Amino acid sequence: MNKIELQKLVGKRIVHLRTEKGWSQSDLARACEKDRQSIERIENGKVSPSLYSLYEISLALEISLKDLLSLST
Repeated sequence: MNKIELQKLVGKRIVHLRTEKGWSQSDLARACEKDRQSIERIENGKVSPSLYSLYEISLALEISLKDLLSLST
């Protein structure tokens, strides 16, 4: 798996978890104090989020970082 594929996989995982909660991108952005465009870029695999950004997202989604990064290939 290359970097772009991993970014897209992480993004899909975040979309899945966010929609499970019934949240919009704006809802998630507010919960982790980011702008909606940042969440959109992460979810679309356009950027490589820092570990700390992923941690903030996991806190907002009320899951562990381990669960956020539980990726199926």
